[in-house]
Amino acid sequence: MGSPHRAASHSLGTGGIKPCVSSFGGDQFMKSESSRLQRFFSMFYFSINAGSMVATLMTPELRAAKCLGEETCYPLAFGVPAVFMVVAVVAFVVASRWYVMIPPLGNPIIDVAKVSMALIRGKSPEQLYGAKKVADVRQLYRVLCVFIPFPFFWALFEQQGSRWVVQADRMDGRISGFELKPDQMQVFNPVLILCLIPTFEVVVYPLMRKIGLPTRRTTTQTGNQRIGRNGNTTEEVLSIYDATFRMISGMVLVSSSFVICGFVQLAMENRVTAWNEANPDLTPATFETLDKTQQLHILTTIPQIFVITCGEILCSITALEFAYAYAPQSMKSVCQSMFLLTNACGNICVIIFTKITKEDLYLYFMWAAIELGAAFLMYYICRRVQAPLDAYKNAGAAPKDTAADAQEMEAGSNGTKALAAPYEE
Repeated sequence: MGSPHRAASHSLGTGGIKPCVSSFGGDQFMKSESSRLQRFFSMFYFSINAGSMVATLMTPELRAAKCLGEETCYPLAFGVPAVFMVVAVVAFVVASRWYVMIPPLGNPIIDVAKVSMALIRGKSPEQLYGAKKVADVRQLYRVLCVFIPFPFFWALFEQQGSRWVVQADRMDGRISGFELKPDQMQVFNPVLILCLIPTFEVVVYPLMRKIGLPTRRTTTQTGNQRIGRNGNTTEEVLSIYDATFRMISGMVLVSSSFVICGFVQLAMENRVTAWNEANPDLTPATFETLDKTQQLHILTTIPQIFVITCGEILCSITALEFAYAYAPQSMKSVCQSMFLLTNACGNICVIIFTKITKEDLYLYFMWAAIELGAAFLMYYICRRVQAPLDAYKNAGAAPKDTAADAQEMEAGSNGTKALAAPYEE
């Protein structure tokens, strides 16, 4: 099978898993368990990076082994992860009897297309498709508006595996007889994620709450959900204000990481210049020809990796939680898939903006300015959509169904109520 076919099958598989797994995990929690839901998204992100770290460390070692008469062993490097995936699928299937599985009601993509076309043509979608469906689609568009700045976030974040590796390749990687390779610096991101997520949960967020900064969620009184003795219960929910603060803070940190990276690059260029001035009789050195022992140490990049990782925790995890908390019940996977699509858009942004200049120093500061602009754009968008987002959520989702919705809802109501009843009591 050719590589395009392998890429297509891989894309199809990940495209089916990634948007659904986080939404499915969120469905396992009762509506009154928003605090646990937030921890789930943190642990979900924690597990992703744990797998990334293990794969980054283990796969090169498996590939380097000799097998089948070859100096390298790609069958082993691909086979071991494949076996792990089979084990994961079997474990998921075996445990499926204990999961809460809410049956889908219709095709959300078709619903969005129908309502959107009715709006474009100037017709009344409420009369054609019902008030609930139209309200759901409008809420979906509001959530997607919040995702507009995220391609720029991913544009900077993904350069850890490209431009930052090139920068590290020009540095001195020697550590007590061992040489740290440039691409091995990528391991620090998942390692820091594993260390910092618990730190943020136990130390950073409580400290921020103590000094009055918005961190997690607001507390509201709700009824008809997990009724207590007084007929009401306290539900902690993520507010758009808290989410905005965290995502903007994350973007500012990501921008700051590229500022740090820019100053590191400036120091590296100054070293090349200083060497050339000290050796005028020799051929002028460049990054490629200058002895790496004359350059900065590769661990100089740790501060920028630390800062961008903190920004990732604040921005990416919050976006996952926000997409689930504010998306319509029938469109949570759609929101997650659109959030993942912003990653692809970010890579396209890198291709476009990198053509502006070939100078690394200018590119780092340019990307920092772009990300700072994206943070301001995030603030503007969230201010505009905050009221309708909260109004939809506080109203207990969408308006009551009209006659146009009744028949469709009736078809799946029995099964849905039977499965979801414990989570709506």
